[in-house]
Amino acid sequence: MSAARRLAEAFPKLRAHRRLSSSAAASPPTHAPSAASLLDDLLSSRAPSASALSLLLETPSLAAELYSLLAAPSHALTPASLALLLSLPSCHRLPPTSAPVLAALLSKLLARPPSSPADAARFLCDSLAAGAPPPDKSAFNTLFAALARAGDLPGITKLFSSMRDAAVRPDVVTYGIFVNGLCKAGRVGDALRMLDGMSGSASDVRPDVVMLNTVVDGLCRSGRVQEAVNFVEERMMSVHRCAPNTVTYNCLAVAFCRAGNVGMACELVGRMEKEGVAPNVVTLNTIVGGLCRVGKIGGALEFFKEKRTVWPEAKGNRVTYSTLVGALLHVNNVGVAMELFHQMADEGHSPDAVMYFTMISGLTQAGRLEDASSMASSMKKAGFQLDAKAYNILIGGFCRKKRLREAHELFGEMKEAGLRPDVYTYNTLLSGLCKAGDFSAVDELLGKMIDDGCRPSVVTFGTLVHGYCKAGKIDEALKIFRSMDESGIQPNTVIYNTLIDFLCKSRDAGLAIELFDEMSEKRVPANVTTFNAMFKGLRDKNMAEKAFELMDRMREERCTPDYVTIDVLMEWLPVIGETERLKDFMQQRAPKRTTS
Repeated sequence: MSAARRLAEAFPKLRAHRRLSSSAAASPPTHAPSAASLLDDLLSSRAPSASALSLLLETPSLAAELYSLLAAPSHALTPASLALLLSLPSCHRLPPTSAPVLAALLSKLLARPPSSPADAARFLCDSLAAGAPPPDKSAFNTLFAALARAGDLPGITKLFSSMRDAAVRPDVVTYGIFVNGLCKAGRVGDALRMLDGMSGSASDVRPDVVMLNTVVDGLCRSGRVQEAVNFVEERMMSVHRCAPNTVTYNCLAVAFCRAGNVGMACELVGRMEKEGVAPNVVTLNTIVGGLCRVGKIGGALEFFKEKRTVWPEAKGNRVTYSTLVGALLHVNNVGVAMELFHQMADEGHSPDAVMYFTMISGLTQAGRLEDASSMASSMKKAGFQLDAKAYNILIGGFCRKKRLREAHELFGEMKEAGLRPDVYTYNTLLSGLCKAGDFSAVDELLGKMIDDGCRPSVVTFGTLVHGYCKAGKIDEALKIFRSMDESGIQPNTVIYNTLIDFLCKSRDAGLAIELFDEMSEKRVPANVTTFNAMFKGLRDKNMAEKAFELMDRMREERCTPDYVTIDVLMEWLPVIGETERLKDFMQQRAPKRTTS
């Protein structure tokens, strides 16, 4: 074979071999997927596949990379990635292999809106159970604090157990959070047992004053005040060698004041001063508030004046002044209340909306309407808006003084301010108009009330019934009374008493008896006022048999007669020869003197 021919036959074979070689070179060898692609695959499926889990178990470095991706700030914890993260250690025993990565994941779980410390705690406990290296105690304490804020005491208890199993030693912060959680949950006994454990020779952690004060507060809040005092004297000072501080004494003083034992609270304050423990504004406010609550307002004022000059940290604040001003107004000591109000502002404590409202209410109740109106103006100038309750108080004050023009001006101002008058507003104005005898204005206002969508109440009907009765318009009062059925409002005892009283006074005893019997049918209870009105009406008509019937009924219904009842019957029954019946009635039911 010639060389040319050999070469011609060889070239096709060489080209084929070259194609095979280049084809082989173009196909890279198969290798494991990257952590990023594996994460995408895991998040796109409902549950991790068996092959993916096997790959993660067989390749620890790949699992570590996967956790690093989940911990990265750039990766958002979506519901899918959260579900994956929580399932890896709990369901598949694939925990993070790095303590810093575990700590980063915990921080990320806690920062996830809405924050879920329970998820973070579960993830940490499951990871530790699956063999993860524990993070340092600061990571545990951060999680403990989050669980405490959420009030998750079972979560704290479980995490504390996992912490100890992982050989991470709790410090004073850990114990402090746990003790606080126990006390807040009312488990003060468990908190005391934890302190006992810390006091043992094997413990290298000693409780600090914050933790001990937490126990004192827990005992006080559970009503065990004397036990709290004993704890301070016998355990805090003797066993733990920890001196009580301002917070300790304040906890005890608050508890004694809450129990009404202000004298003991004052003794504690004296002990504070002797021991050189500095009282603060909380101490001042505790004693001032305690004295005011038991009615010793003068003592509270003297205490305030004395201590604000000798306690450098307790000059008084807005709470102090508000407490004193409110108490002084309650006993109608308006002059001193006004002095304190202005003193408060002079010392840089700007009144808040509550303080202004207290002043408006107190001044109105004392009949100082000009001062109350001036205070309302000052409140608005200070940037606060009067609410419906404040307007109602002012309107009520002007109505009581029969200054209806000013009351209606306030009513209009209230509506202009965008506030909707309520049923109390309308009832107050209707009462004022009824007392003034302006029934055309009553009808007009009642129409506005209904047009404004304000549903009349039983008080509305009672106001109208009383107003018309007092004006001698009993027929109109009865029409209003009968319209209550259409309105779906049940008349009460007061309304029946009003009608019965005025009917008896107008010598219409028959209709009064009908209404009295109707009360029983409608299960509206009669009281001593009802019976007294009926006795007067029956006496005027000399209807003795009906009166005897009512006397028996009073006994049956255990309605105690008062001195009005006895006076009416004593003026009447002996005159008609029924002295024995009267004696029998009085012996069976001794009358009580009323204060009304």
